[in-house]
Amino acid sequence: MPTATSTPTETATPTATEVPPPPPEISISDASVTEGDVGTRIMTFTVSLSASSGAEVRVDYATTNDTAVSGSDYNAASGQVVFASGETTKPVVITIRGDTLDEDNETFFVNLSNPSNATIVDPQGVGTITDDDASPTISINNVTVDEDAGTAMFIVTLSAASGRTVTVDYATANGTANAPSDYTVRSGTVTFTPGDTAEPIAITIVDDSLDEDNETFDVNLTNPSNATIADPQGVGTITDDDDLP
Repeated sequence: MPTATSTPTETATPTATEVPPPPPEISISDASVTEGDVGTRIMTFTVSLSASSGAEVRVDYATTNDTAVSGSDYNAASGQVVFASGETTKPVVITIRGDTLDEDNETFFVNLSNPSNATIVDPQGVGTITDDDASPTISINNVTVDEDAGTAMFIVTLSAASGRTVTVDYATANGTANAPSDYTVRSGTVTFTPGDTAEPIAITIVDDSLDEDNETFDVNLTNPSNATIADPQGVGTITDDDDLP
């Protein structure tokens, strides 16, 4: 009787479990624009995905102030960026306001939050508003006073208000009038805070009983900061009020 041959049993090979790809990563670019003098301009940030996704991706955005202030330098904005399947870049557009104020370059932020179907790797875009306004110029007036007036008041002026702090040094100098017999020597620094356009310099005048010609002295401006000097010298004229002998 023939012996039965046994059939070998086949062993099933286990199937490896597929690991889903990691979610894409979201980032936002920095942006800059020159502000202009009037009207508005557009600053565009780009929100990007590291890879396209088969699912819809969403992320919220909102602006926040830094040295730039919403309402005067730019228009605040917030909302949501939506990436449809296959999309990898989306713009966020912010409106910038022009002005004629000389100032430093200013910055604000666009912040990302609350992602869905993605993770955030760069949550903040920096927006730089580049100033394009010329620095103001500084001038000083001439003053005429009677010698018994007590004070000669000079006015140092800016040609336009500035968004920066402006400074300029001053010092008196003899002409035909001499210190300390005709006036009191004075020196120092004039400081214009942002928005200020005029500052006084008071020089003390010394009265006497001597009949003499009208006399003059100078107030000289030097070393300007955040401005240029258009008129560097104010002339003070002291009018004699004494009778002939």
